[in-house]
Amino acid sequence: MRSILVAAAALGLGCAAVRPPTLAASAVTGSPVLRAAELARVRCLLVAPFENASDAPLAADAATSALLGGVDAARTRAYPVRDLRALFRDTPLELPEGIPPSLALELAELLGADAALYGAVEGRGQGAESLVVTVRLALASHRDLLFATSAPVRPAPGERTEAAVRRTLLDAAQPMLARLGGPGPKRCFDPERSRALRAVALSEARAAQPPPPPPPPARLAPVRTEPRTARQADWARRLVTGDRFVAQDVTFTGRTAQLQRDAGLADLAVALAASPEARARIEAFVDTTSDPEADAKLSAAMAQVAIARLADLGVARGRLSWAGRGGESPLLPNFTARGRAANRRLEIVGLH
Repeated sequence: MRSILVAAAALGLGCAAVRPPTLAASAVTGSPVLRAAELARVRCLLVAPFENASDAPLAADAATSALLGGVDAARTRAYPVRDLRALFRDTPLELPEGIPPSLALELAELLGADAALYGAVEGRGQGAESLVVTVRLALASHRDLLFATSAPVRPAPGERTEAAVRRTLLDAAQPMLARLGGPGPKRCFDPERSRALRAVALSEARAAQPPPPPPPPARLAPVRTEPRTARQADWARRLVTGDRFVAQDVTFTGRTAQLQRDAGLADLAVALAASPEARARIEAFVDTTSDPEADAKLSAAMAQVAIARLADLGVARGRLSWAGRGGESPLLPNFTARGRAANRRLEIVGLH
């Protein structure tokens, strides 16, 4: 779990709480949504694999490939679907076949995309107009919906279902594709960011086994004035240089402020004793829910519990401050239990 937190924290990933895309005020059910002027802002695009709610097994893949082929590479760069799947392949965070809207928007923000393009194919593949394709484009940062439409699939005589889906979707999405992005250089999708996310996902496989139970407080290593381990020495240096780092070996019981494992706090106490000129701010984070106020209260309680434990270990309270960050800056998407657990953490900031 520690490698997950370090890799993602080093990225500085920020992700707002997942919420439904915001429809334009004039949008009417059944009518297309098209915010043409804002589509030019989308230069880095995540095209998510379409969901398939039909009995046509290849329809969703046809829809995804049609949209990818319809994006003008000179105006907008699309993150390759194969690379997106490769990020999480053979890990506990492997992506589902079709990606729902909330996950598409989370992944877009984690990868630094401006927006996510996603949709679905629904209905039966037998008979004319029995399939319907929908497509949506929403900004990753604010979830504002810039484009949305649905269209029935009307196969021509002898036309295969997949070909009809591609043709229908391109026709329906053309008003959006024609206005998407703009010419000119812009860097998209930093390879280092993608590699770090892959490392995060791989580290989850190594953390599949539950951690051992915490030792009784009486068995914690005594606080000393000199570091005795490489981690204590590294944290002492980071405190002095004002760095931010994730506290290893500090976990809470489920979604509570009850400490489950606090060996990392003992190491932090040693690091503070070895760097008496430094102070530390303890910042607590939780996995996002639909109740931001409850998230903020839980993170504040976690930070205060950590402060109390450090005081028990001999750290002067005057050297410590705290902040509850709620669901800010998730390290991983919240669509798995391990992702949510990774987002519940303590980060330490060295202060002069």
